[in-house]
This record gives sequence, structure tokens and C-alpha cells, in this order.
Amino acid sequence: MAGTNGMDRSIIRYQPNIALIITVLLLLVFCLSCAAPETPTVKAGIAERVITPKAMLQMRGFARSQVASGTHDDLYVRSFVIEDTRKSAVAIVSISLCGIGRELAEEIREGICEKTGIPVNNILVTVTHTHAGPNIDKAGSEYQSFVVTESVASAVDAWTKRTFARIGTGSGKVMELGRNRRRLLYGGLHPDPEVGVITFEDTMGKLLGVVFNYGCHPSSLDWRNTLYSEDWPYYAIQGIKKKLGEEVVVAYLQGAQGNINVGYSAELSAVGVDMPVRSYEYIEHKGHQMATAVLETLPNIIKSSEITVDCAQDIFNYPLREKFPVSLKEAERDAYNAEQMLANLEDRTELDGTRILDRVRMEVFQTGQRLRTARKFYSEKVHGGTIELEQQAIRIGNTVFVGLPGEIFAEIGLRIKDESPFTKTYVIGLANGYGGYLPSEAEFIEGDYEVDGCKFSPKAEETCVNASLTLIKRVWEGQPE
Repeated sequence: MAGTNGMDRSIIRYQPNIALIITVLLLLVFCLSCAAPETPTVKAGIAERVITPKAMLQMRGFARSQVASGTHDDLYVRSFVIEDTRKSAVAIVSISLCGIGRELAEEIREGICEKTGIPVNNILVTVTHTHAGPNIDKAGSEYQSFVVTESVASAVDAWTKRTFARIGTGSGKVMELGRNRRRLLYGGLHPDPEVGVITFEDTMGKLLGVVFNYGCHPSSLDWRNTLYSEDWPYYAIQGIKKKLGEEVVVAYLQGAQGNINVGYSAELSAVGVDMPVRSYEYIEHKGHQMATAVLETLPNIIKSSEITVDCAQDIFNYPLREKFPVSLKEAERDAYNAEQMLANLEDRTELDGTRILDRVRMEVFQTGQRLRTARKFYSEKVHGGTIELEQQAIRIGNTVFVGLPGEIFAEIGLRIKDESPFTKTYVIGLANGYGGYLPSEAEFIEGDYEVDGCKFSPKAEETCVNASLTLIKRVWEGQPE
């Protein structure tokens, strides 16, 4: 009996644990599946070059004539390229300037095409719209040529460095960076606080670059600032690089920012009112808000090495003003009355430093701007005409970027996003030249700075939205429902 019991115990002791074996096999299968890499089908590259002028040039923004006195932080041109296995390729170039004309943008696109083979229509050139950079239109041919050369070189660098990559897009929100400057008395909330983010990493998981897209003027530093700077995007980029590593290229793509800045009146800014928000200390805080939003978004982005890219481009006829809200005689009267009121109030010393004087000075600015626009409108006698503007839609996997031809109001950009079939739709403002302010139709009744100086008809909003959706639908073909 003892022997039998011993034999039974031996059998029990060495009986295989079926549950354990199954668990081990499942873990092995899982590990093998994880180890099997995706077959790369896309290549990407990202690069940057410094374009800070060596000379002290006239600056741009706020209609000023001040000449730069130095550099706070360097200005850059940053480019990224993506090529899929069909050899379809796109390039997006972001330049830290207030604006560039269509002629220079075309030079850059043609130069990139010549050196990389990427079709001109697949290349988008935009600016960040910093108001702390040089006025390239008045900078002279030497600096203009330098910007063109370095912009082309940055895209060529990105093309040369392109490698099999994993790309992902996602979005977050930043609620307190940009504000609707036309609605500050009503809270000034940004109509579209979304931050679009695109990331590039190689097939080993090394992060190569991060690009973020958001609509907000980099005009935080007022006309008194004479140092070259990228404005708040500088601090956002530095905050991201501090966390991710200095070798990671970080770029900013301007969005629909026509009525968005960090929280001050455009009219009060124009008359030189001193505001505490117009300082490097304040915009550092604003930049860190963006950096935090981008960094919080990154872990949630799903990346893939199996995507395709495509581009649609066309020229659209945008309607110009058919009428002006006041006659030339009325505009002259209003400007004269405002100037007389200011002259009377400036004689009253007790009003020095008061908001009463600020408001009247603002009225002088507004009526003066309205008069200048009225003179232009009535002298040209071109009413109800159109202007040709280019737009693009660039698809990167399940995401589309739409290039818009000027300073588009945030509400228009939001309409495009809402009506797009893509779940991830981002807009890029000031694309391929400068088309001026494009307010939403509802704002034409309100008037004021952006509207008074605008050349477009209120109907231009519909043109912009419809043109954008036309291009989006072209690159949507073949996308999953």
C-alpha cells in the first residue's frame, strides 16, 4: 500500500500543468506578433534652417517703420516631406515671417520641385505670421534671395534625410492661448481651440519631428519690440524640445487666425496703447500652454508606417466687394469729426492716461482706416469683380490639411472642419502667398479693423468653404467610410 501511494504521489507530482502551457504558448504567439514589424510603405523627412537676417532690417507688422535692433531668438524655415510607395510625395514649408508674396512663394516651390521632383502643386509654403520679423518686401533682393535659397534647402534637406517612417496625427485643445480679439468684452473665447499634431518617427521608434497646427497671431510683442523673434511659437517649440530632445525638429503651422491673438484689441494696439500682455514674460507663459497641450496629445497618437499621401490643388475666383458701407463723403466726415474730438479732449489734462482718450484715439484710427479703404474702393471703380486665389488639400493617411489663401477668420476654418468627411481636418492659413484678411460673412455687419480693410465680399466665406470642400473630396476618394 505504501508503494502504491508513493507511485500515485509521483504521478500527481509530474502531471503537466495544461493551463500553464496554454498561457506560455499564447504569450509566445503574442510576442512573435509584436516582433513582426509593419512593412514600411512611407518615407518622411523633416529639417530646419536659420533665416535670421544679419542686417538690421525694417520690421513688419502694425504698419510700422521701426528697424530691428537685435535678435531675441532666431527665425527659422522648417520643412517636412512625405513620400509613399506609389512615389506620391508632398512637402510643407513653414517660414518664420509675417508674410511673403505669391511671387516669392512660387520661387520656393519651383526650386523645391527642381531639386526633389515633388510637383509644384504638391508643395505648400506658409508663414507663421510673426510680427517680430523683417518686412521681406522691403528687405532688398539679397535677403529675399537668402530666404528663397534657405527655404528650398530646408525642403531638400528633409528630402535627402527621408527614411522609412511611422507617422501619426492627433489633436488636443488649448483654451487660454488664443482669444477672439473682436469679442474680448464677451469673454473672447477661441471659436476653435483645437491643436492639430503630426509626429514622425523612424521604424525603430526614434522620434524625428513634431508639427503642431493652431490659429493664433504671433503678434504678442507690440510695435515697441525691435528684436527679431518667433514670438509665442518660440517658447512653445522650446518647451516641446526640452521634453523630447534638442535633436527633434519641431515646427508650427499657422491656422485660421484672422480674428485670433493672445488677448488684446487690434485697434488699441494700432494706436500704441501700452498693454501688460505685450511682453516676453507673458508670451513665454502662452508658449508653455501650447507646449503642454502638444506633449499631452503625443501619447494618444497612433502611428502607422502604412499610409498614402495625395494632394489636390486648384485656382478659385474669390468675389471682391460689391459695395462699401459708407460713401466717400461720409468716410471723410467721420474721420474729420474723430480728429476734432481727439484734439479737444487732448487739451484736458485730467484725461491723460485714461481709457476715454484711448477710445477716441481708437476711433481716429478706425475712421482713418475706413477712409483710406473707401478712397481705394471708389477710385478703382472695380465693384463686384473677382480675384484668383490658390488652394490645396493635402491628405496624409486619414488626415487632411487644407491650405487657405490669407488671414482667414476662425469661424470659417471651423466650418471647413465640421463639413469635411475626414475626422481629422486641419487648416493652414497664409498659404502660398498673402491674400489679406477674409472675415466671416456675419462680421461684415460689425465692421471694424479686419473688415474695414478687407477687399473681399461677404460672399467670400462661401467661396472659401466650398473651394476647400471641393479639394477635400478629391483627396477623399478611396477613403474608408
